Amino acid sequence: DLLAPGGVMAVITFHSLEDRIIKQAFRRFEKPCTCDPRAPICTCGKVPTAKVLTRKPIVAGGAELEYNPRARSAKLRAIEKL
Repeated sequence: DLLAPGGVMAVITFHSLEDRIIKQAFRRFEKPCTCDPRAPICTCGKVPTAKVLTRKPIVAGGAELEYNPRARSAKLRAIEKL
């Protein structure tokens, strides 16, 4: 509700557990269907509320790591509200 339609939210994580939580939350927003995955069609009628913009996390490049070594564990993920 806080993000307007078309708005983008970016999240930076520094630990694998944080990244896993964010990845799962983004997946729930993109695929909210609660139907049986083996069912041929969706019967729950839920529609996606967001689209994941970064399939894989964006990580720091070599130049950034030389300048800022602590950035090696940072991962950036983004999602857009539909």
